[in-house]
Amino acid sequence: MMTGVALAFVLIALAVIGFRVAVFVYRRPQRGLLILAAATPLNGLLAIAPVPGFVAGWKEGLVLFTGACAVVRRARSTGSVRPPLHAPYWPAAVLLVAIGCVSAFGTFGILGAVSVKVTFFYIGLVVILWFAPFDARDRDVLVTILMVMAMFTSVVGLIQLAAGPGILIELGYSYGRQVRTAGGLLRVFSTFNQPFPFGLYVMLGLLVGGAVAMAEPRRRRNAVFLMFTPVMVLAMLSSVVRAAILGLAVGLIWLALRRFRTLGIGLLVLAGLTAVILPLLPAKITGTFFSSSSLGERSAGWNDIIASIQVHPFGTGLGASGASADRMAIAGGTTFSGLSTNYQPDNYYMKMLIELGPIGLWLFLAIVITALVWTTRCSVTLPGRDGALALGVSASIVAALFASVVATYFEIFPIDVYFWLLLGVVGCAAAQHESHSGRLPFGRAAAESRPISASS
Repeated sequence: MMTGVALAFVLIALAVIGFRVAVFVYRRPQRGLLILAAATPLNGLLAIAPVPGFVAGWKEGLVLFTGACAVVRRARSTGSVRPPLHAPYWPAAVLLVAIGCVSAFGTFGILGAVSVKVTFFYIGLVVILWFAPFDARDRDVLVTILMVMAMFTSVVGLIQLAAGPGILIELGYSYGRQVRTAGGLLRVFSTFNQPFPFGLYVMLGLLVGGAVAMAEPRRRRNAVFLMFTPVMVLAMLSSVVRAAILGLAVGLIWLALRRFRTLGIGLLVLAGLTAVILPLLPAKITGTFFSSSSLGERSAGWNDIIASIQVHPFGTGLGASGASADRMAIAGGTTFSGLSTNYQPDNYYMKMLIELGPIGLWLFLAIVITALVWTTRCSVTLPGRDGALALGVSASIVAALFASVVATYFEIFPIDVYFWLLLGVVGCAAAQHESHSGRLPFGRAAAESRPISASS
């Protein structure tokens, strides 16, 4: 427990830091989104940090403040009336949000606001980028942040693996909540709150950062990232998140098919080595990754969901399962002494189906598939680094489509943050390149454009 003096000191320090960050963000709202991208992978450290509980809301506070600053700064701008941002998926997104809100509030009343927040809050990042679009330098900084944080969190994860669960529990982490094992092996979680977001975040970093790095391998930042790839892959495997492994595999295949042919040769060699080494590994390790028991349990639940659609064709309400149900239960006064008692579908398609019915699932697929087709096209039409970034984002969407079969991918923080942030950033790049060719009016003040060269 913190003493009164210590608590006062912490509150004063937080107030000073918060004020300085607020001024920094107000002067250029794009900085707020970059801070969000850099800090979200560290959010799990709050579990052992000596800070008051309300600090956990820093993410929402930063997003809302950044959005307010973006609107105010945009209103004072004398540039283009229309900020440069492409979002061809927006009709489906608007419909899904509208149906989701009606479903949540109609089913759960005021508590439905919790499920709406969990499901849709970070779509607001695209809206912020509409008012404060990223320029070329912002996009390059975002990629650097993703690369650095993927490397840093991977190192922390491997340190955890070496330290063991006992040391982690002594630091203040809880067994069963943050500290988990599989087949007697520690599932590393690095600076996150669970292994799942850590594994998926490293997967995302490898795909997006890898696409950018392979497109310009002689740049020092990119060369370091590529050399660090084996460390990141090992750390991701140590999280024992099969959704991340599946997503990385299909994402790399996508990159090989779309642009990097030599990557395909490397994948074939790696597959051959895996086939040779896998039978030599201890059964404890292979059993952890290839156990079919959890898949059997999930399949039984999925069959029940499909059967229930005849009774609830419009779903049982947004927030009826998964993390949304847990958050609503906590908001309603329920406490969990151990694992959640709410149904966890471990499949985002099934989650959409059970909560919003076939219409909700169709709208969700419309968003993701439209985004995939669009980013794939952008990877061809956009030049240089922006084209490579769009390709990496398209690979991450392909990975998400497959990972969502075995995980509720789009409600896992900070994966949801990065999904919408990266889509918005590609939209900025697409619109700005069109404006430079004369097809879209573009005000310099909107993005506060700067020289796009970024040295290592």
